[in-house]
Amino acid sequence: MKVIIPIGGGNIETKSTLAIDKFIISLVNKKNIKVLFIPIASGDNPSYIAKFNDYYSNLNCFVDVLYLSNTTNDNLIKSKIFTSDIIYIGGGNTSKTMRIFKRNNVNKYLFDAYENGIILTGLSAGAMIYFQSGYSDANRSTNPLNPLSYLKCLDFIPFCFCPHYNEKERKTFDNFVQEKDLSGLALDDNCALVYIDNQIQGIIRSNENSNGYLINKNKKEKIPLYKE
Repeated sequence: MKVIIPIGGGNIETKSTLAIDKFIISLVNKKNIKVLFIPIASGDNPSYIAKFNDYYSNLNCFVDVLYLSNTTNDNLIKSKIFTSDIIYIGGGNTSKTMRIFKRNNVNKYLFDAYENGIILTGLSAGAMIYFQSGYSDANRSTNPLNPLSYLKCLDFIPFCFCPHYNEKERKTFDNFVQEKDLSGLALDDNCALVYIDNQIQGIIRSNENSNGYLINKNKKEKIPLYKE
């Protein structure tokens, strides 16, 4: 089974995505589950890594970290990716992440991991990375007043993606996909897409008010809840 669970946003410090994270772990039918955290979108931020390690360790998982800021060893990168049960890409700057992934062939290895049944997940920028493209704030690293913009991503899921769709500013995504004639997919914080064997299966959420949407120039519709 090939699985990607992109999460629209949330906060591991407040455990706002706990129900989603427990669901992801439940898909691994084994003990001693290994979660590989890839935090390059935040510049391998030590505080973020420590919080993630505590969070997933308390969910009875073994946490490993792939430090791409200072790791170019191809054998090490492949070993960490292909010995994992779950790969979680952290939030931050998607554009920077794409550049570093391509430089180190991580994009290719992630696709191979997906094809081989390793569960892929991530939050915000770490969710966007899996889509064909995204409605991104990555260009605000140079100027916080820059508008949200189109960013080409890994194309594992054939939609233009908008995270944090519950935020007022992100509602401009509707006009964006309509003007560019894109197939859009938006997720609120604390909401995740269940994408199995190259098909949308529904959403899961840790807040009953959170939703996911499919948006194009003709219509906008809620994604139904996932039914196991």
